[in-house]
Amino acid sequence: KVSTGSYKRQVYEVPSGKQLVDQAVIDRITWATWTSVLGDEVIGIWSRHAEKADVNCACVSHSGINLVTGDDFGMVKLFDFPCPEKFVRICFCMVTTRSTVDIRILSCFSRRRMLEIFSSLNL
Repeated sequence: KVSTGSYKRQVYEVPSGKQLVDQAVIDRITWATWTSVLGDEVIGIWSRHAEKADVNCACVSHSGINLVTGDDFGMVKLFDFPCPEKFVRICFCMVTTRSTVDIRILSCFSRRRMLEIFSSLNL
């Protein structure tokens, strides 16, 4: 799965490299990881006044229940995953001093532990 510069999500078959266009086939895929800011599953990460380029990165936890995002405003936000509804409630938000361009969740951390770590950071 790739996200293009024109904000389109494209899915390719491995190892042939052929693009999948059948939405029913794409919907049946279970992703091992999720780092895309595009898709029906993450519509809720966009705030009311956000532009497409504002949210730079996303990562779903290995358990598949948490999503963390980073944006141009230095905000790191924790959401429930999936979040297919617009303007969903943020579970936690932390402000850093600069734009966040990449973020990952370590598989060994529970949601409670992630919140403890975020709360203890002094950025």
